[in-house]
Amino acid sequence: MRTQRTILNLAYSLGSSLLLLLLALVSRALFVSNFDISIPGTSTTIEQLFSVFSIAELGVGSVISYRLYEQLAARDIDKISKYMSLYKWTYRLIGIVIAALAVVFYFFLPLLIVQPDTDWNAVHSIYLLQALSTLSSYFLVTRRLMYTCTQQGYVCTRIDLCFNVLTYLARIFISLNFAGNYNLYFGVTIVFNTLANVVVAWRYRRDFPEVQDVRVTWADFKGLGLFNDLRYYLVHRVSNAIYGTSDSLVMTRMRGSSSVTYLGNYSSVSSAVTNIGNKILDSFSAAIGNIVYDKTAEADDHQKKVFWSMDLFSYLFGSFVAAAYFCLFQPFITLWLGEKWLLPMSYLFWFCLNEYVGWNHRMLGSYRAVLGHFQEDQWFMVASGASNLLLSFVLVIPFGLAGVIAATVFAHCLMWLGRAKVVFHRFMRGCGGRYLRVQLCHLATLALIMGVTYGVCSLLPGGIAGLVLRVLVVCLLPNAINLVCYGFTSDAEYLRGRASQLWRRIRRKEA
Repeated sequence: MRTQRTILNLAYSLGSSLLLLLLALVSRALFVSNFDISIPGTSTTIEQLFSVFSIAELGVGSVISYRLYEQLAARDIDKISKYMSLYKWTYRLIGIVIAALAVVFYFFLPLLIVQPDTDWNAVHSIYLLQALSTLSSYFLVTRRLMYTCTQQGYVCTRIDLCFNVLTYLARIFISLNFAGNYNLYFGVTIVFNTLANVVVAWRYRRDFPEVQDVRVTWADFKGLGLFNDLRYYLVHRVSNAIYGTSDSLVMTRMRGSSSVTYLGNYSSVSSAVTNIGNKILDSFSAAIGNIVYDKTAEADDHQKKVFWSMDLFSYLFGSFVAAAYFCLFQPFITLWLGEKWLLPMSYLFWFCLNEYVGWNHRMLGSYRAVLGHFQEDQWFMVASGASNLLLSFVLVIPFGLAGVIAATVFAHCLMWLGRAKVVFHRFMRGCGGRYLRVQLCHLATLALIMGVTYGVCSLLPGGIAGLVLRVLVVCLLPNAINLVCYGFTSDAEYLRGRASQLWRRIRRKEA
């Protein structure tokens, strides 16, 4: 059942994400060409500012989700209902707090956006629309947690697909027919996001009738021990918020909103690809939660085998993404938007390295998320957020965007180190040395893959034909090198077994 649901999640997620990627590219191209150059950058900066406000969430979703896995395994409906009710009412309280923060920071926007020719009517309108969008999610989004934890995320994916397609089509229509009308452009997002959450809430009542709203009090938080977890996880939330928003906020403050628009062209593509990658890897996340809390006698050997295979899968995915960005981003941006939107190769190198760091320990992060004990890596998170912010201000002056993203890579590695500490202390005990050796081997292979693939791609012509040829090279060469290096190792044994099972099922259906 776990495998079937994982595959179903993956199929729905991949199909929907690829369609949304195409629509996002068209929408972004029209956005940057039909609106003032500062508008996309201002939108990104304000969106990042509200990400900082998400500190008020305190990590409630993450803390409750890892506890929910235990109760789902035990089939304790009463506690499941209790956790979901705590989750709902906590998010409503958080929504009120974020509304208050939004009102306060409205008056401090001139300290962040310093361009002398700033259109403050546009800034204030975008800020208010972003506030409405953020608040609507906090009051409606909580039902999605049950679908994630029960490996039925494909239900939400199907609903989101319909409304996201409508959102992008509406944005494209507005860009073509109402160019410059940013109120209409951003307003449609609020409408369709709200409708999607309403439909999910309706499905939730139908799919989980046994999970009831129950009365909750402060005593319930204390009795379930959530305050202790939240106290430590708050450090993670603050550090993650600082880490994730430093690039845009620093560039806005030091170089203006227009520079963030250039950055946003690259990040919008990577975000769409990240969405696809997350859909693929999130399909395994709930299964990881179930595996970690499997207490059967034969579970230990199986858990370790799965861990090393999932870690290898993360590396394979991360190395492919890094090589693809390194070889395809510049020619793609040239064809998509034009050469004037290109960023320097120094930025692209550090950007690719940061993507590799993130994807390479993605599965490790999933294990870390379901283990709890957030106090054990809290200082790594503090160091990550603080170093990213401080180094970004230091390095942006001599190195520009390349310096900012290099600071992000350093901070990301600190975050990775902290997560590894928890996993190898709480779950994979005694395997830390092997993990370090494996990662050094992976890094050497990454250097080989990126160097060889970029060298081959540099020999190819430009234009659409050249891009198509580069895509073929990127699809074949990095994966071929990884197959030779890792395809027949013991770490790949579990992956080979699962691939064989999937292939046999497909063949049976065809027969």
